[in-house]
Amino acid sequence: MDIVIGPLLRRAGEYRFDTWTARGVSRGYLYHRIEDAHYARNAEIKASVRGRAPSTIVCQTLEEFIAKCTGYEMLAAA
Repeated sequence: MDIVIGPLLRRAGEYRFDTWTARGVSRGYLYHRIEDAHYARNAEIKASVRGRAPSTIVCQTLEEFIAKCTGYEMLAAA
């Protein structure tokens, strides 16, 4: 199953990143410190690369994340 990992986002003073799979978008945990969010995102990337997901796409911007997710949803619907 493919996975798309989103960028770190700041919301109301907290940080999070979302992931997308064929099951849909999964909201990430909220982190009070950006260092903790970076650590968790890097751990998710490493776990995905080690074989949990055959194809991992890491997005650096929100626009890229949205484009990758909607592109996959359109392909799955076809």
